[in-house]
Amino acid sequence: MSRVLAPLLALVLLTGTQSHVARVEAQVPPSPNPRIEAQALAIERQLLCPLCANERLDICATTICIDMKRIIREQLTAGASPDEVIFYFEQRYGERVRVDLHRDGFNLILFGWVGSSVLLVAAAGTWFLVSARRASLRAHPARAALVEDPWLDAEVTDRDEPSEASG
Repeated sequence: MSRVLAPLLALVLLTGTQSHVARVEAQVPPSPNPRIEAQALAIERQLLCPLCANERLDICATTICIDMKRIIREQLTAGASPDEVIFYFEQRYGERVRVDLHRDGFNLILFGWVGSSVLLVAAAGTWFLVSARRASLRAHPARAALVEDPWLDAEVTDRDEPSEASG
């Protein structure tokens, strides 16, 4: 039994040590200038990790993201504007590194395709509901007349009676 537990315990301890080291490395020292630190955090929220799927840079703790955070602070300290820093990473990793996609070119086709699909599904659903209602009314015309017309007649006469009595 101890032959099985010893390697398992060693594996658990080794994994715990590595995760602790990764957390210590994930911390990028903040810039002493609060303006630069605020700009760096704003840029980190606008960029995605190039390796992870849809994980923002300010949340991700991979090695590449730590390097990107350091580069952001270095470029801002050197005098680059936030747009220049974002453009630097966009040139390096492609447009997929941005959180918000530009609405032009292929992305415009993508947004148009999704929007037109939603409209098509809504139109098909509306057509189905209207045609089902019409088929129901055609199948039972007497029930439709009994349900809707007397109720409407009663409403109209109820509204007309108090106005004649008061006038």
